[in-house]
Amino acid sequence: MKKSEVLAKRISTILNRLNQGLRLDINELAGEFDVSLRTVQRDFNERLSFLHWEEEGSRFYKLDRQKSGFLTHEDIQCFGRFVGVSDLFPENDRTFYQESLLQSVQIKGVQLEKIDGREKEFSLIQQAIGEHQQISFSYYKHSTQQNKFYQIAPYSLTNKNGVWYVIGTDHDKQKTFCFTQISKLTLTGESFQPNEKLLKEIQSNDSLSHGNQVGEVLVKVSAYAAPYFLRRNLLPNQKLVHKTENGELILSCANINELDIVPLVQYWIPHLTIISPAEMQTRMVERLQQYLANLN
Repeated sequence: MKKSEVLAKRISTILNRLNQGLRLDINELAGEFDVSLRTVQRDFNERLSFLHWEEEGSRFYKLDRQKSGFLTHEDIQCFGRFVGVSDLFPENDRTFYQESLLQSVQIKGVQLEKIDGREKEFSLIQQAIGEHQQISFSYYKHSTQQNKFYQIAPYSLTNKNGVWYVIGTDHDKQKTFCFTQISKLTLTGESFQPNEKLLKEIQSNDSLSHGNQVGEVLVKVSAYAAPYFLRRNLLPNQKLVHKTENGELILSCANINELDIVPLVQYWIPHLTIISPAEMQTRMVERLQQYLANLN
């Protein structure tokens, strides 16, 4: 097993036990994982320093669940991978690591895309976000196969489903750009005042689109597929509204863009149906019918 995988597994195991409300003894952990006491101390003092502690001493640690909240299994796995993966990020130093857990970098889903050779641009965007500086760049659009110049106020670097995105505003209009399609990146020297409401929305929302959002989408899940959606959240901003006697689920997805939800519903056909807003389901069905008609 690679060193990064060993680290990810150790951190995930520690987080899982803390999440269960257990009081952990770093001496016992050092023996269990066959590492030095200093290594375990570094796990708590550096890698897990962002957590809130009910007990934090020279030997024992216990999580303050009221302040830290409850971590899902997916959260723990994602965090463990983040700690262990070295080739995904331009740097793995402590400063980058801590900042990426807060607001300049968001991780949503499995991290697959590598950015080898783009470390300088990645760090420049991170710097711009931290210092509230506008950036300018050329952006290649696959739809038109042309480059277009943009100047934006960057808010976040977000990794969703393996792809890195830059989320920012262009004259107060929220826009999302694929990082690898950006070139000729520069800092403009112009500062901007962040919109705190938008910033909080980006941090708390699974969506990549924060302009044209639907307040709530209700989705019906078949009894066959229900266990998968109960096991973990497979839809953006997913919340359980109701479970019927026959095992079907009604799920709510709040503040999302149509493009965030429709492809997922299509993937799960015939087990998912959009019940509200009804016109969203109608548009999806019409597009599928048109697709099938074009095959004939």
